[in-house]
Amino acid sequence: MSENPAKGVVWDLSDLYQSMDDPKLAKDIQLAKDKALAFEKKYKPILDNLSTGKEKSNPIPELLKELEVITEISTKPIVYAMLLHAAHTNDQKMGAFYNKVQLELTEIRHHLRFWDLQWTSLDESVVKPLVEDKQVAFYKHYLETMRLYADHLLSEPEEKILDIKANTGGRAFSRLFDELVNNIPFTIQNNGTPEKKTEGEVLALLYSPDRKQRQKGHESLTKGLQDNGRVITYIFNMIAQDHKSSNELRDYDHPMKSRNMANEISMPVVESLIKSVKGGYSLVERYYNLKKKLLGLDALYDYDRYAPVLPDTSVTSWEECRQIVSNGYHEFDKEFGTIADLFFDKNWIDAEVREGKRGGAFCCSSTSDLHPWVFTNYTGKQRDVMTVAHELGHGIHQYLARPAGIFEADAPLTLAETASVFGEVLIFDKLKKQTTDPKQKLGLLCGKIEDMFATVFRQIVMTDFEAKLHEGAVKQGELSTEQISQFWLEANEPMHGNAVELTEEYKSWWMYIPHFIHTPFYCYAYSFAQLLVLALYKKYQEDPADFVPKFKKMLSLGGSRKPEEICAIMGLDIQDPAFWQTGLSVIEEMVTEAENLVVASSS
Repeated sequence: MSENPAKGVVWDLSDLYQSMDDPKLAKDIQLAKDKALAFEKKYKPILDNLSTGKEKSNPIPELLKELEVITEISTKPIVYAMLLHAAHTNDQKMGAFYNKVQLELTEIRHHLRFWDLQWTSLDESVVKPLVEDKQVAFYKHYLETMRLYADHLLSEPEEKILDIKANTGGRAFSRLFDELVNNIPFTIQNNGTPEKKTEGEVLALLYSPDRKQRQKGHESLTKGLQDNGRVITYIFNMIAQDHKSSNELRDYDHPMKSRNMANEISMPVVESLIKSVKGGYSLVERYYNLKKKLLGLDALYDYDRYAPVLPDTSVTSWEECRQIVSNGYHEFDKEFGTIADLFFDKNWIDAEVREGKRGGAFCCSSTSDLHPWVFTNYTGKQRDVMTVAHELGHGIHQYLARPAGIFEADAPLTLAETASVFGEVLIFDKLKKQTTDPKQKLGLLCGKIEDMFATVFRQIVMTDFEAKLHEGAVKQGELSTEQISQFWLEANEPMHGNAVELTEEYKSWWMYIPHFIHTPFYCYAYSFAQLLVLALYKKYQEDPADFVPKFKKMLSLGGSRKPEEICAIMGLDIQDPAFWQTGLSVIEEMVTEAENLVVASSS
């Protein structure tokens, strides 16, 4: 089996454009500019008249339809540029192209900026009849959500200046992070010969059954990060300071406030989630003490956490991965399976591991007349199969939500992970049912428990770390590498307890995590989604026939309703503080099952 089992599996972006020089791309950008300018000239005075009572008709239905067209046209170039850059962060031409498109979009947004500001400033007595008009029913949630930001928006000239400066501020540092970290020359020594590895390949060594290989991965990742630690620290500081400045300018009273608003989740709900998950840290310690015994180790170090309980050196080919994932989705629902197959058949996936490619995985939505694209780094391990299932869950969700329109198709982060995490659980359950050997089942179960720990508990650790980082930036300003590393250890130690010994090297591992850079306070959404999905999966097991159509309806809504309203379709109340215990109890049941399997296999 090839060391690169997905070699040649690269996406086809021609549904967007043929190349960076495609005349259609330049034509679309110019068309969006022209339409945006015309939009501003037409509707700015109309909205002024609305505020003074001179405009008696309802211009909003026609305005929104024209705005949709502009947004659709302008979305395609930036999606194309972002996908090209993610696939080739080491290509300066693609980096320059990405920046050029960002600048073009900034100009387009300038002509649309008045809409947000004027709509949010209108008196409620003016807005109410406009929103209640049947002609805008499709956009009602979008219009109401916009007005929640009324107290956090600045004047039009100030908003334009901030948007322009972001291209050499937060957006620039975000790009620098990608290009730096994804091109660090990680090396390992094999029989005295240095071998160059990508970040994904080095991280994959942490899952090796050979402790020496895990140590090599641990050392290589640490050295690569620390060699670039000064620049990475500066990037983190600039992102934190940029976030601080934005919060101050927009009058957000907490570093997490803007993210919570975007997620349409209140701080009490987030705090309830965090408190519940932290209350389960003892479960993590309990499992890792079991794993220490299973591996026969006197001490379990951070680089041992992902060691397989049952050594598995097999590599799942890309075609086998496709069959597993496709069959799993088909068995759940025919439409789900059909959509999943489109991604494989039409080359909407980039899975090949290669130098310069961004690490990790994601699914990128586009426009309502197109489809999403999936990005992953596939090495053939079982966790990579789960990653493909996860990202295709995103793809199915985004595909089903296209009718919600360009403004509402994307669910808030708290719900955006629902279908993806559900897909992982679906495929895991399928594999588990097919496994009859107790040792094989134990290995599979332990792998899934560790995945859930990473999704539930580790994400709250990372949220805790981010809170410490941003609070430190507020109080002190620029932070040293050592200070940030100390925040990382302080956030990690409670979860690992006395079961896992965190090494001196581990303190640097905050440096490679992109969510901290690209989307501050993203991480709690994973924990939210995993616990939500475990509650959903229980309902699915109880009555599949009733569950599937409701679940499809839930996904098809995208972000067009409040999260609590969407979850209510499934009979779930995310406002109830006790809600999170349902998912946590499922994880505890899995740990208990693992403990029982250990007893059964040893008797």
